[in-house]
Amino acid sequence: MNRQITLSAVVVAVSVGHGAVAEAQETRLRLEEVIVTAQRREESIQDVAIAVSAFSEEDLEKLGAISMENVARVTPGLYFQEGERMKSSSTTIRGIAAVSGSAGADPSVGYYIDDVYLGNTVGSVIDLYDAQRIEVLRGPQGTLYGRNTIGGVINITSKRPTNEFSGKFTAQLGNYNMQRYFGTVSGPLVPGKLSGLVTALYHEREGYLDNQFLNTDTNDRNQWGLRGSLLFTPTDRLEFLLSADVREVDQKAQTFETLANDDNSLLGSLGLLVNRDPEDRVTFGDFAGEETLEDAYGVSLRGVYSGEGYEVVGVGGYRTYKYFVDGESDLLPFGIGRNFDPEELDLFTGELRIASQTDSPFQWLAGVYYSELESVNDGGILIQNDLLTLLGAGFLGEVEGGSRGDHRAETYAIFASFDYRFNEQFELTIGARHTWEEKDFSWVQNDLESIFGAPILGGTGAAEANDSWDETTPTVTLRYRPSDDVMLYATYSRGFKSGGYNVDSGVPSQQAEGFDPEFLDNYELGLKSTWFNQRLLVNASIYAMEWEDIHIRADDPATPQSFDPRIDNAGEAHSNGVELEIKALLSDQLTVSFMGNYMDAGYDEGELPTGVGQGVPLDHFTRVPDYTASADIEYTIPLPANLDLVLRGEWRRQGDMYLDPRPASIDPFNEQPGYSLYNARITLNAENWYAAVWGYNLSDETYLVNTFDLFSNPFVSQYFSVLGPPRTVGVELQYRF
Repeated sequence: MNRQITLSAVVVAVSVGHGAVAEAQETRLRLEEVIVTAQRREESIQDVAIAVSAFSEEDLEKLGAISMENVARVTPGLYFQEGERMKSSSTTIRGIAAVSGSAGADPSVGYYIDDVYLGNTVGSVIDLYDAQRIEVLRGPQGTLYGRNTIGGVINITSKRPTNEFSGKFTAQLGNYNMQRYFGTVSGPLVPGKLSGLVTALYHEREGYLDNQFLNTDTNDRNQWGLRGSLLFTPTDRLEFLLSADVREVDQKAQTFETLANDDNSLLGSLGLLVNRDPEDRVTFGDFAGEETLEDAYGVSLRGVYSGEGYEVVGVGGYRTYKYFVDGESDLLPFGIGRNFDPEELDLFTGELRIASQTDSPFQWLAGVYYSELESVNDGGILIQNDLLTLLGAGFLGEVEGGSRGDHRAETYAIFASFDYRFNEQFELTIGARHTWEEKDFSWVQNDLESIFGAPILGGTGAAEANDSWDETTPTVTLRYRPSDDVMLYATYSRGFKSGGYNVDSGVPSQQAEGFDPEFLDNYELGLKSTWFNQRLLVNASIYAMEWEDIHIRADDPATPQSFDPRIDNAGEAHSNGVELEIKALLSDQLTVSFMGNYMDAGYDEGELPTGVGQGVPLDHFTRVPDYTASADIEYTIPLPANLDLVLRGEWRRQGDMYLDPRPASIDPFNEQPGYSLYNARITLNAENWYAAVWGYNLSDETYLVNTFDLFSNPFVSQYFSVLGPPRTVGVELQYRF
């Protein structure tokens, strides 16, 4: 009831001012119209009846958007944070997140580039150097995008080849010896028929943590990328866009900080737990870590035919990579253990759809979809000689145990959406998608550590399994337009994430059990509006989501000596919230914007999967701030010689957030209190170049973004954490032609 009153208050308050708008003097100042493809056709963002935020190339430059973290800070309900390694990164929309970052596990937020699905965590942790536009669709998108989008969709549009020769080059230099260079060249190859584009990136930086034992930094960045595309337009009605990209990563795996030590443990009694300051960004491990991404490339072909009153779009894409990560388990100057978690992925996707392109009150869209994913997930632990010597088994040298999971998923889908405009005020959309999916899984494990009677990975064994599922995911939306500049909408949408198997390490007897799909129902009311001759934008939404058969992944607390995570359908939950976006062009020199959301999200029932005995009751969502807010102010000062000085200040606020689903009685370190970040940018703009100085997290706030509990493990005895980036400052130069 309170949320309904809140939305009504927004509508009434804004409507009071609408009469004054009609009497306002016409002005040339107005906010730029934003065109998006969120509903698989080009539309103004103010006509799209879903909660969507969009960012142009210019917006991304102002935000300094290297990764999705910069975008998430200004998007209601979106949380993104890089973890201690690429596959530990997390994307959460409205509290809905995946349980594992492995290639064989399914995400809850789908990433797409130019209509091509990117796959899972490693494949979607990308540098945004060549993005033309990013759209964040909030809420389940099961009809038009399919499974694994129960939280929402990140829709990225890359730069397209141009018919005129153009390009730009950007150089960024910052503290921690950061160097980031990227550039684009585009132009005609056969005038009027064929054009091409090439864009490239090189990015390196020293790490934010200091390993004082090895006298080196860690969690650095070292990567490059290259993307090219050809646009062929044989006729006015037909075009083909062929794209290819490749990238490589070769850096140290990000290292944990030590949040707490168990001084009463075996290692504590030996005086080996040396890190006492959880915020000093200092570690003492005997291995700096390694993280690589090789043979990571993708190709796609997108064809569009514009007929008389309809448009046909066909998209096919292939993506592959080989990922390797090896990190220390203990962060001590003592050889205890290292863990490695490599994976390989091959993914093919194809979609064919046809949509009406008329002025008729009745519009439609229909399509078919196919994907095939194959992945290999290896994982294991290396027990080092110092620990074996301590246990009286130093004669073994080093001992390794691990597992391998081979996974294949094949998906078919058909979908359709129908839209009817009754009159100038009312419009109804009804859509549905039916998905069929089959998964095959085989798994083997060889845990030599069991010779000590305390298996690290859970024993030795093998498992094979397969299963299939099918599901229909509908959408119903009613729009009401009281005026040309105001739209209200009400929508119901359903999404699902398919079932599957635990592709990570675990107990052999549990591997073949698998888990069933999870489902989410979303009920939403929204407002899209512009005021004062399009100088003020106010968008708001209220939603209530019901989440059931939730995939939960947790280690078995009944076997503390082993690492045996298990995924199960373990709970039901809700996520209710309010989102607000405001942007105002106060003058030709001053622009302000505000974003805010409040979320009431938590489990209604369920318990952590343990595999043995009674489970631990589920307590709260993880990596879900109870609220977020941001405010940006930008002021332009005209200067002589056609120069502009642009001053920009940013405030980012995040509420309290939990990093582990267990209650505080079990995990006393799992909460990150709310905090604020402050950013600034000063830019000198000319016709074909700009120079800027920038700073992020200017107050040097220290905050947690991830935790990992090995406090009770007798061979580690620490509670680990990952800290967010410290203060960073730098300069940026760009030249355009």
